[in-house]
Amino acid sequence: MDEKEELHLTSQELQVLSELDSRQFGFLKLRGTEHGRTRALVLKAVKYLEGMLVQVKEEERACSPGARRDICIDPKTYCKLGHFHLLLEDYAKAMSAYQKFYALEPDNWKDPLFLYGLGLCYYHYNAFEW
Repeated sequence: MDEKEELHLTSQELQVLSELDSRQFGFLKLRGTEHGRTRALVLKAVKYLEGMLVQVKEEERACSPGARRDICIDPKTYCKLGHFHLLLEDYAKAMSAYQKFYALEPDNWKDPLFLYGLGLCYYHYNAFEW
């Protein structure tokens, strides 16, 4: 696929992706061959979201300082990206996305799926105290 080619997600793919979050961690094994299609879809979604975030950052840099326009990215984008990375067992990227959501969302403590995903990342790194 050409780098310039845009990724598109169908409504069916978006529906499947909307149902994936940190609750499926441990139950949905994306590393195995059993869920190969779901893994491919999650990888496609990650590539899409990361590409979108890079594009927004490039557009912000391209604007002159005086004409800078604020492009708002919904913090839930980072949370969803964290869920996808967690399901792919890429803990470093999941942690990074969750931390970005934590920084941007003032009511992050009200999102149990975020807290669960973040907790799983902390548990993976043994970064917790009893």
